[in-house]
Amino acid sequence: MSVVADKSSNINVDRLNEDIKLFPQVHPVTADMKLSHKGVSRLVMLDRYSFKDTQKKTLAVGDFVVLTVKADPKFPARGLGFVESIDWSLKEARIKVEPEFLGVLDGEEAETGIVQRGLDAIDKPLEVYYEQIAKRNATGLASVEEATDKKDEWFEKFYHELSSLNFIPAGRVLYGAGANTDVTYFNCYVMPYIQDSREGISDHRKQVMEIMSRGGGVGTNGSTLRPRNALAKGVNGKSSGSVSWLDDIAKLTHLVEQGGSRRGE
Repeated sequence: MSVVADKSSNINVDRLNEDIKLFPQVHPVTADMKLSHKGVSRLVMLDRYSFKDTQKKTLAVGDFVVLTVKADPKFPARGLGFVESIDWSLKEARIKVEPEFLGVLDGEEAETGIVQRGLDAIDKPLEVYYEQIAKRNATGLASVEEATDKKDEWFEKFYHELSSLNFIPAGRVLYGAGANTDVTYFNCYVMPYIQDSREGISDHRKQVMEIMSRGGGVGTNGSTLRPRNALAKGVNGKSSGSVSWLDDIAKLTHLVEQGGSRRGE
């Protein structure tokens, strides 16, 4: 049976549901789904929390995508659009950007609304309704139950609360629960004190990188590190100071992509 989507979205839901069959984590769009959100909320839902075809094995002309509309190195802007054409040899696609995101474009791109972007700057969301995310989350959260009847019972309870917006989990739960990926369900971590040594700093950076790569945010207390120009007896030199090491960790968080959906700050 054909499913009718929100006409304003222009998404070919029947074709999307065919693509979804390749991803067991994702629930198909059904006629009763209506929560697609608007404006920034819609962009955040699709960019941060929706399950995506990251390998682009289903990407085709006409598909609805999330993309980098402005590739600024410090303040990149994300937006939404539809695929006009794909050049697989060059790994590029032409995208018709939705009107609300045209303000960040310049020159010919601003006039036509058509941008040429590398496929690495384009993501295809498979969950375009919040109810799909709620179903995935409910499936993942209920999966700890061993008995099938208990799984079904808790799936229904979780789905009711989530789809009714009675309870909205943290972002990492929305992104990770039911996705069958090795990401954290916790948004934020407060790290233990850094041991004031090269080994201690190295171990701390390793832990920060691991947590960040799985989607968690990291808070670090650098008060245990010696100040600038303090004596480093082992090498008969001076320390560069706690601020420089904390700056290094801050840069590290920006380099690591958090659970495939964002950068640290």
